[in-house]
Amino acid sequence: PNSMETNITPSLIKAVSGEFDTESVYKLSLCRMNIRKIENLHLCPNLTDLNLTGNEIVKVEGLDSCSTLRKLTLTTNNLAFLDNIGEVKTLESLFLQENKIANSSEISKLAQLSSLKTLYFRNIDGTQKNPVCDHPSYRTVIIRTLPSLTNLDGERLKHGADADMSEMPQISSLSKGPKFEIPESEPWLKDFVWDDCFADVDAFLKKSEDKFRAVVNDAKKLNANAMSLLSHYD
Repeated sequence: PNSMETNITPSLIKAVSGEFDTESVYKLSLCRMNIRKIENLHLCPNLTDLNLTGNEIVKVEGLDSCSTLRKLTLTTNNLAFLDNIGEVKTLESLFLQENKIANSSEISKLAQLSSLKTLYFRNIDGTQKNPVCDHPSYRTVIIRTLPSLTNLDGERLKHGADADMSEMPQISSLSKGPKFEIPESEPWLKDFVWDDCFADVDAFLKKSEDKFRAVVNDAKKLNANAMSLLSHYD
C-alpha cells in the first residue's frame, strides 16, 4: 500500500464518486487510501453513505455538516475514542470493527444516536473485534445506551429480550402462577379390537383420522393466534 497520506480533497471526491457536482454525491467510498483525516465533507451536504474502511483515521471529525448521513463505515482504522460521532444524529448504521476502542465508557458517546439501528464493534463470528468486546458488560452497556438498536454485531435484538437478567422475574415467582395439568396421552386406536374379524378397520381408521385432523387444525389455530400476539412485542 502507498505510505503517502491521502487528503480528502474536492478533486478526490469528484473522481471517486464520478460526480462533477459534489452536492450530487449520495454515496462515497474512500477505502484503503491511507486517509488520516476526515475533511471537506461539507461539500457533500446530501451524503447518506460514507465508507472509510482500511485507513489510518485516529479521530472522528468533520462530520458535523453531514446532516443526512445514515450509514458510516469506519472498519479497520485506528480509532480509540468515539468523540463527535454523536453529532451525526441521522445515523442508522455504524460499523466500527477492527479499531482500538477499549473503554466501555466510549459507548456512552453514542447515546445521542436515537435513530441508530445497526451497530458493529465486531463481526458476528467474533473476528475484527475491538478490545471493548471482551468487557463483561459489553452487551448490557450497549443495549442500555441504545434501546432502539435492532442489530448488534450481526445479531438481531428483540425489544426487551436482552434486558438485564436482574430485572427478570425469578423462577420461584413464576411458579406462583396458575398450574396446568397435562392429561395422560391415549393411543388413537384405543378401543379397537385387532382380532375381531367383523370389525370395519377402514371405518375405524377414518374416524381416528378425522379426530386427528381436527386436533391438528386446532393446534394450527392456536399457533396462529400465538404468533399474532407475539408479533406485537417483536
